[in-house]
Parts: sequence; C-alpha cells; structure tokens
Amino acid sequence: MAMKRIGRREFFKYMGRSVTLLVLGKYTNFPFLTPSTEAASVAQVRKEYVDGFATVADSRNRFAMVIDVGACIGCRRCMWACKKENNIPDVISPPWIEVFELPLGESVASHPSLRELKAGATTSYTESPKEGKWYLAVQCNHCDNPSCVKVCPTGATYKDKDGLVLMDYDKCIGCRICVVACPYSARRFNWLKAKLTPEEVNPLVPVRDLGVVEKCTFCVHRVRKGKLPRCVEVCPVRARHFGNLKDSKGEIKKLLKANLSFQLLEEANTHPNIWYITRGRKWVEKWQ
Repeated sequence: MAMKRIGRREFFKYMGRSVTLLVLGKYTNFPFLTPSTEAASVAQVRKEYVDGFATVADSRNRFAMVIDVGACIGCRRCMWACKKENNIPDVISPPWIEVFELPLGESVASHPSLRELKAGATTSYTESPKEGKWYLAVQCNHCDNPSCVKVCPTGATYKDKDGLVLMDYDKCIGCRICVVACPYSARRFNWLKAKLTPEEVNPLVPVRDLGVVEKCTFCVHRVRKGKLPRCVEVCPVRARHFGNLKDSKGEIKKLLKANLSFQLLEEANTHPNIWYITRGRKWVEKWQ
C-alpha cells in the first residue's frame, strides 16, 4: 500500500503535536491521548501546566504561610481542597495536610514532637468547632534549613530559590530517608499506585507513581503565577494567610509584626516558613 504524501504545513503540524505529547507525558500519568480529551480547552490547560513548570523560581520571593489557630474552626476544607487540587489519592494516608483537635488547655508552644502531639490530639473528630477545643493544621513547613534536602542521596528533594522545598519525582528512588529526617512527619510514601479517574485528575499537577515520596508543595503551580495555595483560598474564616516574606509591606510581614507567633519544633533548627498566631477567636464564636 502506498504511503500517503503530506505537505510541509501538515508535517510541522504533526511534529508539533508529537513534541507536545512527549513533553506532557513526562509530567503526568493522566491518559489524555483519546479523541474525547483532545478538545481545545484541555490542550490549553495542559499548555498552561507546561509553561508553569518552565517558570524559573524568583529569588526575590520567599514564600511563607501564617495560620491563625485562633480563627481555625477545624472544618478541614483545607485538607480536602488540597487532596482535590494536588491529585492525592485515597491510598495516601494521612493526606498532605493534617488538622488536629486539641483541648484548649493544651499548647504546642512548648514544641512537642509530632508523636507527642498525636498522642494528645485527634484527627478523627466528626464535628467542629467544639467548645473547649482548638485546631492545629500541620503540613510541610518548607524550611529554610530542610533536613530532608540534606539527607536525600539523589537530589530528588531540593530547595528552590523562592523558598519552596520541592520534589523531582524522576530522581526519587523511594529510599524514604527524607521521611525519617523530616521532624514534622510531612512526607508521604506511595505504597500503592494511585487510582484516579480522568475526571478526578487536575492536569496542572503531576500524578505521582508507585514507590516515590510526595508532600505539600505550597501549590507551586499556582503561587508562581500569583495565585494563592488552594488551602488558603478555600478557608471560610481566613485562618490561612500566604505571601512573600521579603515584601516588607505584604500581609505576612504585617501579621508577624502585629501578633505573637510560634513555629513548630523551632529547636530542630530547620527554620520553618509556617508561623502560627492566635488572634481570631471571634471567628470561633461566630461558627458555634
């Protein structure tokens, strides 16, 4: 059978499609090579994703978060929004964000270990907010001196110029040394292959494969485009705040200057980039 001849314009069109598919295939396991998913809108979303990861981290930024535990009502919308935004399957347990319910008389200002915290708290509550309780959200702290980066033998986990501690999943060998080194118990290992339907997958975020470690990224695909992390965006009581710590007039600087704050495990010398304040008790009263 004779091969069909194509013109110059068609040749470059097909070559362009092939290169695009190869690039996209590196960053996601989402099965998009089907006629039903070749719509222009899907293609545009994927182009945005690739462009986003091509963006070089800007050293003029140092991304940080302030969580107002006085305002937090323990609704866990941050946790569920994080799961949906970042393609976290149900087999990853606990998820990237954990929200602990603690008695009001129990403080973390004395910097207990996460094991001690879990012994005196619960993440399995069914109603919130409860009288006599307060809520503490814990996740990757994107430390300035991250122990996970120091111990990684392949450079799979690294700290970028804008303060984000990220993962190169192609380099991760699943040794889990970083899991042991992290004092915040913030890393998760993929023991099982993710089972996500095409409708569940966010094409802006890579689906992690079996045998690699993953964690909170501060929604790198959003913040480098000037957007808030999804957990900050969905909080109904504005308990979460995010911004550039190098911006002297920014919200993060103003909050830290105006409020007493603490960090988890400061004595670990990791210099975390999540601070906790307690100014927002009025929100708890509103939601009760």
